[in-house]
Amino acid sequence: MADVENSHKIAEQALAALKAVKLAAIPKNIELWFLVAEGRSPALVRDVQRLVQPDGSILQSDADALYDAHIVRQGLSRDVIDLIQRFEDEMIKISEAVETSGANASGASEKLRFLSAELKRSAADNPAISALMDGVLSVAKSVREANERLEQQLSKSSNEVETLRRNIENIQQEAMLDPLTGVKNRKTFDLEMGRLVRDSKETGEPLALIMADVDHFKKFNDKWGHQTGDHVLRLVADVMNANIKGQDVLARYGGEEFGIILPGTSLANAVMLANRIRAAVESRRLKKRRTDEDLGLITLSMGAALLRWDDTSETLIERADTCLYAAKRAGRNRVIDESEDVAPTGESTAA
Repeated sequence: MADVENSHKIAEQALAALKAVKLAAIPKNIELWFLVAEGRSPALVRDVQRLVQPDGSILQSDADALYDAHIVRQGLSRDVIDLIQRFEDEMIKISEAVETSGANASGASEKLRFLSAELKRSAADNPAISALMDGVLSVAKSVREANERLEQQLSKSSNEVETLRRNIENIQQEAMLDPLTGVKNRKTFDLEMGRLVRDSKETGEPLALIMADVDHFKKFNDKWGHQTGDHVLRLVADVMNANIKGQDVLARYGGEEFGIILPGTSLANAVMLANRIRAAVESRRLKKRRTDEDLGLITLSMGAALLRWDDTSETLIERADTCLYAAKRAGRNRVIDESEDVAPTGESTAA
């Protein structure tokens, strides 16, 4: 009963309001002003207030426009409203694709085509929204075309970026390698030493270092020439590379000296590896290619040391080098590690 009384009261307010704005009490106006009196549509109330003439009246043409905007369009079928919502969702997806990588732009574009066709058919069945849909579809077409151009540009740019990325990686890789032997260079060795020393101290895992030097390399170079000397360095690097594991770091430390960093390796295992490399290099018989002349044996002197808790990269290298030069003093072609009684000495021993 209360609802009936309340609806009568609202209807009386609507009729009074119609009279105040000098509009006829026709069904269309009554329906519109009933909504105004209910107050559930703030947008409608604002539009009514905006259209009031200086004398307090509202033109019937303005009232018709209000009815079309707030009642006819509000009464659109749920299917059309859902369709418009789906369309808006797809537009948002396209915007997101534009803002990111464009990877999903193609799929969104296909959905946009489908929804555009559906909207066009729905607009034909409902003349009240035809003009609105024409505008929406026009915008959709522009966005779709722009999106397709964007897809093409993104694809082209993606290929160019990938090419640049590979070029940069190649340049970075080349900057890390010794151009003669193809193993890591001194700069990379220093960086890797710093990193692996820190890791070893954090994890408690052992870290061993081998320093190796080609015996009598200067005499060999002077006798056979620099090209043959370069060939010897490449051979030594190849043999070393074939004997280390993936996590080990092999580098040309300088001249004819090489360094091998061995994470997770004990001193005993480092010495075993060094002797295996030394024997493999010694087993290679070199001959001069053009004359078939025997170039003699290539041998290595090697020193091995293990990281201590108070070590730095420099002190570990210094101890391994001390062992290396002890091996040279002891007759070359051998491995000496720091477990032996090795006295520090300068590097005056001939290579």
